[in-house]
Amino acid sequence: MKKHNLFKVVMLTIAFVVLLSWLLPVSYFSKGSLIEEARTQIGLFTVMNYVGIAIQYFSHIGLYVLAIGGFYGVLHKISGYRNLLDKIVSGFKDREWIFMTVIMVIFAVLSAMAGLSLSLMLLFPFVISVILLMGYDKITAAMVTVGSTVIGLIGSVFAVTNTEGIDVVIGTSADGDALLKILLLVVSLVLLIYNVLTYSKNHKSAKEVLNSDFAPEVSTNKKQKVWPLVAIIDFMILILILSFVSWDLFGVKFFAKAFNSVTSYELFGFPILKNIFGLSNPFGKWSLTELTVMILVFSWFISFIYKVKFNDYITNFMNGAKRAIKPAVLVVLVYIVLIVTTYVPTILTALKPLLTSTNGLNIFVMAIAAFITCVFSVELYYGATSVLPYVTGVLFTGLVAKDITILSLIWQSMYGVAMLVAPTSVVLIATLSYLHIPYQNWLKSIWKLLLELVVVLLIIFTIVSFM
Repeated sequence: MKKHNLFKVVMLTIAFVVLLSWLLPVSYFSKGSLIEEARTQIGLFTVMNYVGIAIQYFSHIGLYVLAIGGFYGVLHKISGYRNLLDKIVSGFKDREWIFMTVIMVIFAVLSAMAGLSLSLMLLFPFVISVILLMGYDKITAAMVTVGSTVIGLIGSVFAVTNTEGIDVVIGTSADGDALLKILLLVVSLVLLIYNVLTYSKNHKSAKEVLNSDFAPEVSTNKKQKVWPLVAIIDFMILILILSFVSWDLFGVKFFAKAFNSVTSYELFGFPILKNIFGLSNPFGKWSLTELTVMILVFSWFISFIYKVKFNDYITNFMNGAKRAIKPAVLVVLVYIVLIVTTYVPTILTALKPLLTSTNGLNIFVMAIAAFITCVFSVELYYGATSVLPYVTGVLFTGLVAKDITILSLIWQSMYGVAMLVAPTSVVLIATLSYLHIPYQNWLKSIWKLLLELVVVLLIIFTIVSFM
């Protein structure tokens, strides 16, 4: 099981949801009523068709992962990058816990408030390199990066893209119940930091950094300047934040107006800037497609600044992209699970006995149902829109404001918890693949944090229900 471990785990997950199509009838909520249909067995050729659909709709995520690999392939051949890593490591010597804590706080806040759960993967290899060079093992690096990102999903607030599915179904908003969501964020983040620092004390291994995939070779040019690289990376992070924050939620219209001005500019009646750049979305509504373009542009610009020949730039980028092929393929395969459960919806059928086991809204039952749904939905939007309409439209039609709040908190929190361990978690599977960490090793290391999060979140939900 160790060889191609993650591939086997993802394929088994796909096989499981395909098996459900043979065992369970289809059921879904549509136009105010529950629709129940006969079984729709998925065959081998149908699965292959779903592979094509996954590539058609989600290949841009795989391309994004490849672009990240290419970006770091370029950086690994620049002495200034290794010099930068060494400066950070030496600067935090004997205070490594401060670095990890600061990163976890920043990543969690950005994930929660700017919707950067997948976008933050751009910074993962950089943070991972620093942590490994500090002498910590790969699990520690994964806990810091993946852990902080999913904590942001648990306490998501002000990020429209994170909670869109829930908001569409039950009429909530990304900025609603902000104090409660911030409470979830803070409590979950404290648990993560405690677990990471506790684990890291006993898991240092200098052997981890011997693989050049994770950290570039020791610099042969210690005098190569670091500040141009720092300035460029900082600028990229600034663009990353500006482009994904939901500015409309705060009533900020500047970026939309600037976008319209640029795209509407005409030269002799020809919208030259719009057609040259192919601009499609203003800051605040970027997708991974625009981010991928940004990565390509800045990877070349860094090479230009450091006087790398164009042919060498292409070679370095392609070598980096090659190392990212496996994570990119796994990411696209994960979305086959989403295609299967969307085209042949059996998850609601499987959950109906659980959801109808209580007379009223039960926090524990709903948390279990939300967790299971999110595991097989990949994205919260699809999970929420597949099950929540049945919950609010059939089971509990007289929900009061407090019930709506609890439902919202449960579903967004359980999605974050699920993405910490689910074989359908894009950020998790991509990171484990990059670090060559077997799935079972991750589960053995993270189960305590998972249990603590579930217990604490259920306590918070229960307290809110009595308020």
